[in-house]
Amino acid sequence: MNKFYMKRCIWFIFIILIAVPVFAQDDGEGGGPDGAFSDEGPAAEMQSRPKVDLLADLRNWLAKASAPPMEKSQEKSLKSLYDRQLKEMRESFKKQYGVSLDSALAAQSSARGRRAGTARSANQGQSAEITRLTNQLSDRVIAALRMDQQAALRKYQSEQLRVKEVSLLKQKLKAAGIVLTADQESEVDAIYARKSRLRTLAIIEAKGDSYDKNITILNQQSTQRVVQLLSSTQMAVLSSANKAKAPVQ
Repeated sequence: MNKFYMKRCIWFIFIILIAVPVFAQDDGEGGGPDGAFSDEGPAAEMQSRPKVDLLADLRNWLAKASAPPMEKSQEKSLKSLYDRQLKEMRESFKKQYGVSLDSALAAQSSARGRRAGTARSANQGQSAEITRLTNQLSDRVIAALRMDQQAALRKYQSEQLRVKEVSLLKQKLKAAGIVLTADQESEVDAIYARKSRLRTLAIIEAKGDSYDKNITILNQQSTQRVVQLLSSTQMAVLSSANKAKAPVQ
């Protein structure tokens, strides 16, 4: 298998994996820990509830992650940080788009489920910025927890995501006509266990700042390791499946 097909297979698997939501969520329980405090992050909380019970949500996620519980002495500083970050978030959005964050969230909420692609496209920039800001907000609040608390929570997040990524990867490869051997499955599990550990460290070391670049590199490295496990026959099948799905120019 030449380098062209190798690159093509790597890209195909990478596309498969970025389809997994970054914010791993528990089925039926409201919220992924990456998105922090609700199904769709703090922004959804602001729209859906008059008041956000930040501390209750944090306690809930710490419990799910089997992390040390929040102490009373932490509450005031965490709430103060959240309120300050939320104010900056609203001001930043209003300055950039000329509309309030709350009105943008209301418009976004009413547009959900519509088939009008044009309307969604027009607000794509605002949606992306809302996502970025809310992720930043939750990251900074989590980074203010004690190290033993945030480490357990971040590990829990990464493990949830690992399970979803591995499951989706195996499903997509099988759909493309590739069934992994027992040894290959074991190697894939090891690759994503490594990725989960490194992802946890990268996020903690970012201390609330952006870690997107490091995660993208980690994703690419993991994808390449998976492709290198495939036999030449499996790679040829995967390349053919990718070619069949490619849009006609």
